[in-house]
Amino acid sequence: MRRILLWTVLIVATLFLTKYANELSQDVTPKGATFSLMRQKVVNCGNGQITLVGPNGPTHLEIDDSWPPCTQFAQNAEYDFWLARGGRTVYISSEKTPWWRQQL
Repeated sequence: MRRILLWTVLIVATLFLTKYANELSQDVTPKGATFSLMRQKVVNCGNGQITLVGPNGPTHLEIDDSWPPCTQFAQNAEYDFWLARGGRTVYISSEKTPWWRQQL
């Protein structure tokens, strides 16, 4: 009887931890963002334009005044960008790519 109870507790605990971990690991899109670019390196920035290079190749964007100064982006660092579409690309937010996403 004790073994059955122990196995039941272990299975329920595993299911609970799996559910909890899956809920935490989901990417949360910031309010207003219509698309994201993950694992991007800033190659060229200035004069209302920015060029990002990621796993799918280079991306050239025309940017508006919402973007931070180009000096904020470190060379050879990967960033995850959340952006909005418009006449020019609107900057919502960015963060350095987490180590676990760089390994994918």
